[in-house]
Amino acid sequence: MMGVDALLKEVEDRRKKALEALEAEYSAKREEVKKRTAEQVAYIMESAKREAVVLAQKEVTRIEGAAKLQSKKLLFDATEKLLENNIAALKDSLAELANSPAYSELLGRMAKYASKRLGGKISVTCRKQDEETLKAAGAKITSTNLNAIGGFRADSEDGTLELDLTFEELLRSREDEVRASILGKE
Repeated sequence: MMGVDALLKEVEDRRKKALEALEAEYSAKREEVKKRTAEQVAYIMESAKREAVVLAQKEVTRIEGAAKLQSKKLLFDATEKLLENNIAALKDSLAELANSPAYSELLGRMAKYASKRLGGKISVTCRKQDEETLKAAGAKITSTNLNAIGGFRADSEDGTLELDLTFEELLRSREDEVRASILGKE
């Protein structure tokens, strides 16, 4: 029986050694898996941090861009309002000029200019209050129902040429210069 006990002991020893070998192999593989998992987790975390930084920077850039655009829009709107207010003030000043004694002299000079530009005698459309001054300047009055701050519209004697010298048209034709002057960009 001794032989059987020795055989059983040898089988038991081999089984223990095989289990220890499997245990050691399992332990090594488990450590390898833990190491790879830790590396992957670290890689994923680092990638996520980099991506978060990039996304945050993009968002900051987007927000800054939107803020700059908004500030430019506000500046543009304020500048436009300034221009509108100054042009309205200029129109008020032109209305004051049209009601001043100096206006008659200016109207006479404008009639001479129109006559020279249109080649002689002119026919004009003007405001009712400007009729006498323009007649005195040698213009033929065709209508006195002009709705303008001041000035007149003149036609050549043969009707082929026209010259608009109303204050509104003079202001409109020089709008770029007026805007530049108001903004101080002459």
